[in-house]
Amino acid sequence: MLSKRLGKIGFFFSLPAVLFFLLFISIPVFFTIFLSFASWKGFDLAHIRLIGLNNYGEMFSDKTFWLSFLHTFIFVALTTLFLNLFGFIGAMIIDSGIRGTRFLKNAIFLPVLLSPIIIGIMWSRMLDAFGIINKILQSLHVTNLPILFLGSPDIALYTIIIATLWQFTGYDMLLYYAGLQGVPSELIEAAKIDGAGRFKVIFNVIIPVLSPVVAITMMLNIIGGFKIFDIVYV
Repeated sequence: MLSKRLGKIGFFFSLPAVLFFLLFISIPVFFTIFLSFASWKGFDLAHIRLIGLNNYGEMFSDKTFWLSFLHTFIFVALTTLFLNLFGFIGAMIIDSGIRGTRFLKNAIFLPVLLSPIIIGIMWSRMLDAFGIINKILQSLHVTNLPILFLGSPDIALYTIIIATLWQFTGYDMLLYYAGLQGVPSELIEAAKIDGAGRFKVIFNVIIPVLSPVVAITMMLNIIGGFKIFDIVYV
């Protein structure tokens, strides 16, 4: 009797979250999938016309789509690689306990707290033809003319990747730092007694223990990379 009562109470407490999920996530997702098989100009639901796979056929035959897909793949691959690399290196430095690591941790993590819109605006101003980065490069005689960091097809993608790394490296660093706290010190000491150097300890002890953290972090980076819009748009 008590279990049934508790079950009803749990159901009523979880009901708002379930309704929120259905209303703002499930229904929009299924409606979007439905619209991918339809022709619709928007707003007027009475004039939705099903056209089968025509939208997909048009999309896959569009060269712009494949170019966009290639750029997205490059973006996701490079950001995932370097976010994990820089995040792990940063976590190792902070975990070492050397002087100044607290300031370093806060400095690296601070951009994570900022809105991607703010990050995008800030970097677009810095990378402008008359921005501070071009001013520095010209004062150092690296270039005579302003570099179009965001206007050149050859470097715009990599410029956005750098801005993304600057913002989110602290997130990966924090995940790896938390994972390092769970690495048994006995394993590290045993490896050192057996004659393992610093790099062997990292690759043969620390990284294998952190493999679940690596998998989760990479998955989050891949999902975030495919979802990112605001920094690119701004």
